[in-house]
Amino acid sequence: MWERMDEEKRPDLKDPVLLVSLSTSVQQYKVLYSQARELGKFMLKKMEFEKFATLYSSSMPPLVAISDEGIIRLYSASFYHHPGERDLVLLAGDASPVDEQYEFSESVLKYAHGLGVREVVSVGTRWTEEAASPTATPRVKGFATDEKGVKDLEGWGVEITRDEPAPYFASLIIALADRYGMRGYKLSVDHGEPIPHPRSVIEIMATLQKIMGFRVDTSELIGIADKMAANLEPGVGNDPSQRKSGIYG
Repeated sequence: MWERMDEEKRPDLKDPVLLVSLSTSVQQYKVLYSQARELGKFMLKKMEFEKFATLYSSSMPPLVAISDEGIIRLYSASFYHHPGERDLVLLAGDASPVDEQYEFSESVLKYAHGLGVREVVSVGTRWTEEAASPTATPRVKGFATDEKGVKDLEGWGVEITRDEPAPYFASLIIALADRYGMRGYKLSVDHGEPIPHPRSVIEIMATLQKIMGFRVDTSELIGIADKMAANLEPGVGNDPSQRKSGIYG
């Protein structure tokens, strides 16, 4: 696996927690499973973050991004720092890995461990056979690396996911976190809400605020959700692709 970590600076962090907020770039799944990417974009827009490192990897899709000016760049994932009651390290970017997902997860965890991170929260979309209602308020669901983590999630109002597979990077990185002495939490919502998933982002954000103690105004997302709901007839699904079975977390 080829990879490169470009570190601009090494921040001095206070009891940091890592939030992994990457989504698939596979075209047929983007509409269904981009909740984590939308969350990361919203947080970067509404909160003060400083980017301090960027990870490039052959695990990423073999694509380059082309700007409006015709200039290209490699796909990447970047680490951002937000100070608070607990310092927040956000991993956000173009895509989650499509290949060598174990190796990519370990690269992220090793770097985070070096920063002093002891807890990891990963955001994704739960595997489900049936899509949720496009206008329903999503319920945040999740699992953790140990019993203490499960009790923590229950205390934050998260519905515990039990006895089912949890595929791909967003879940895999949580399973591997324990090997680096980190407690891991996975937060998910069922797919079904049309992109850009404002209700899903609102609910996940509410849970993250309980975990990490920051505050973000989500009124902008509420307005988007209300407009989207007004355009959807009751009982009528959205794009047919969103009613397909899905497995990309």
